[in-house]
Order: sequence, then structure tokens, then C-alpha cells
Amino acid sequence: QSCSRIPYIKGVLQQYNGQFSTSVMTRFLSSLEEWLTENRYGRFANLVETAIDLGQVDNGEYRISPLYSSDLAVLKDELSGVENHINNLHMHTATDLDLSVDKQLKLEKGPFGHVFRISKKDEQKVRKKLTTNYIIIETRKDGVKFTSAKLKKLGDQYQSLLGDYTSCQKKIVDNVVQVSCTFSEVHLDKMICSYLFLLSFVTNRS
Repeated sequence: QSCSRIPYIKGVLQQYNGQFSTSVMTRFLSSLEEWLTENRYGRFANLVETAIDLGQVDNGEYRISPLYSSDLAVLKDELSGVENHINNLHMHTATDLDLSVDKQLKLEKGPFGHVFRISKKDEQKVRKKLTTNYIIIETRKDGVKFTSAKLKKLGDQYQSLLGDYTSCQKKIVDNVVQVSCTFSEVHLDKMICSYLFLLSFVTNRS
């Protein structure tokens, strides 16, 4: 994510035409343009896209891409299969409770694993069936969280597979880090630190 911001930093610096534009060009832009070539930045970006499962980043999960390892690919397929079962159960539960998927019956992942959540208002409508066929986990201002025997079983399977995935990718992370380090440029690190240092002065003065 940090790497993806570098082209934006370059664009901002290029727009500057003030008193210190010559210094900015010499100190920052020249080094950036040297680094932002296909042979350097391009290769590094390709490594990131290959090694990291970018589809999970938006979910706040950072995983090694299954394309990077056949073992991870197998586990990824198994995880996807369990996720599909959980999503199908989500829709089935919504039908059972006569609630709309996502809008009224939400599926969440948190400290309790996979759980369903509905508003306290909707809970009053389905209370009888909820207390009979489901397991209420907690009731808060933001709603009622509950699960079922099927969801708990699937959630446990998901967590077990995710644990296997995490253990498997640990063996690969060191290799990815070592390869990433070959793209590290000391002068680029210093340049960005200098930029942030100067930016802090601007922020404090404003």
C-alpha cells in the first residue's frame, strides 16, 4: 500500500513551482524518476501483486497469494468452499426468519467468529423462532448477535483452515521478504524520510 502511493508523491512534487522548485527537482524528483522505472519499481510491484493476495487486503487480511504456492492454493480452495457454504447458510437463515439478506440479517466476523446480527427492532419480530432454533450470543445497542449449530460448525472449519493457511504461509514469508529486500534502495528511504521531515514543518506551521 505504501509503495502504491509513491507515484502520487511524485505527481504532487511535479506540480510544485514555488521558490524551491529547483531544489525539489534535484533532491527528490530526480531520485524518484530513477527508481520509478520498469526495471526497479515495475519489478517490485509485480512481486507484490504476485506474492500478496490483494483480494483480501480490502477485508483487512494480509495473506500470501495462493498463486505463490500450490499448498496455499489447495487451502485457498478449501477456504473458498467453506465461505460459500457460510454465505448459502446466510441466505437460508434470512429466508427462515423472513428477513432480507445484508439489509436486515448481517453476517459478520469478529471475536466470536462468524455470527449473524440483526437490529433490536427486528429481534422483537423473530424472537420466538430465534430463541427456539438459534443461539443468542449477545445483545447490545447495535443489535443482537446470534449463531446456529451449522454456522458454528462452518465457522470452526473456516478458522481451522485459516490457521493452516497462516502456518503454511509463514514458511514462505521469509523468502518473500528476502526477495523484497533486493529491491530496497537506501537513498529512496532517506529521500522519503527527508520529505516527511520537511512536511512535518509545513504541518506544524499551518
